[in-house]
Amino acid sequence: MYVDLESVPNLLVAIQQLTKGLQRALLYREKHPFTPDIFPQEWPSMFVYYEDGRTDCQPCTTACQYHSAAVDRTTKCWMCCGKHVSEATPCSSSLVHVMREYRPGELDRLHQLQETPHFHPNRATTVKFAVAIDCEMGTARNGDSELIRLSAVDYLTGEVLINNLVKPDQPMLHLNTKWSGVTFDQLNEAVRKKTTLKGKAGARKQLWKFVGPDTFLVGHSVHNDLKALKWIHTRVVDSYVVENKVIQEKKAIEAREKEVNGAAAEKMEERLLESTELADNHQSALPTDNQMMENPTTVTNGEPKKRKTKGTGDLALKTLLKKYLDTDIQNRGNKGHDSLEDATAARDLVHWMVMRRLQENYSGMV
Repeated sequence: MYVDLESVPNLLVAIQQLTKGLQRALLYREKHPFTPDIFPQEWPSMFVYYEDGRTDCQPCTTACQYHSAAVDRTTKCWMCCGKHVSEATPCSSSLVHVMREYRPGELDRLHQLQETPHFHPNRATTVKFAVAIDCEMGTARNGDSELIRLSAVDYLTGEVLINNLVKPDQPMLHLNTKWSGVTFDQLNEAVRKKTTLKGKAGARKQLWKFVGPDTFLVGHSVHNDLKALKWIHTRVVDSYVVENKVIQEKKAIEAREKEVNGAAAEKMEERLLESTELADNHQSALPTDNQMMENPTTVTNGEPKKRKTKGTGDLALKTLLKKYLDTDIQNRGNKGHDSLEDATAARDLVHWMVMRRLQENYSGMV
């Protein structure tokens, strides 16, 4: 390799200057962890307290906006300022923040996903071919969705395998009773009677008595249940996914038919316009600008789409059960859903879908 010796001294000087500049920058960064360019507005430090007595601090960039008290369940108003929960503007502000400290292993316990184990005690005689499940979730104080009820049904026999409330792993803000069907009175009573499953780990442990790696997990929007359980399972039959695939296939067929029909119509129009007489008649039949102004109703923009209520969409479990099986579910109003009813409904719906596919395949063979 050829090296220009005349340029070497200048190169060495440049490297030395860059090195000194880098060293100065590193020293400055050690003394000033955050530069004024990143945080142009200076705020007091954020103090962090640890259980062993240590403290640490970080500069705050904005003041914390919050409500200093909880919500009154009766009036649905903040107890600090008396405002209704619909008025989301916080009433308090502080320049000092306290960060939550997680105990060793707490993050893993709350958020680590677990795969279905290949071995589980007592599974040899209880593992099922397929299990239908449904979960109900509430909201923890930190905003996380938290498992509060689990139901599981044997797909082949309809036997109820699990139907228990779950003791939450975190303090709860509310139980979403309107949707979950679980109240604090029911949950507290179950805790006193010791009939609850102990958190997500206890719920998984109970499920794994019946569910092995080769067991089919059946449900509707099963990803929500798996996320609530912090569970990874690879053999899933989801009625939502199946129906959505059928709908998308129908839409694709309709789009192709529309495209073919449109092309045929264009060819037909071209042939008609080849005739002068037909072309003249076509032009005279078109409405004039004055006619369009007099008749504005000839062009319509259509009505705006109405917002659908939760659980009433075309792919909702309630909708599909009524559409295909003429069965009504989730009719308890503000008392919420019944996870056992939903698990059984998902089982029935998937079974109907399996029979539909078998009939389609059989019809194609005939």
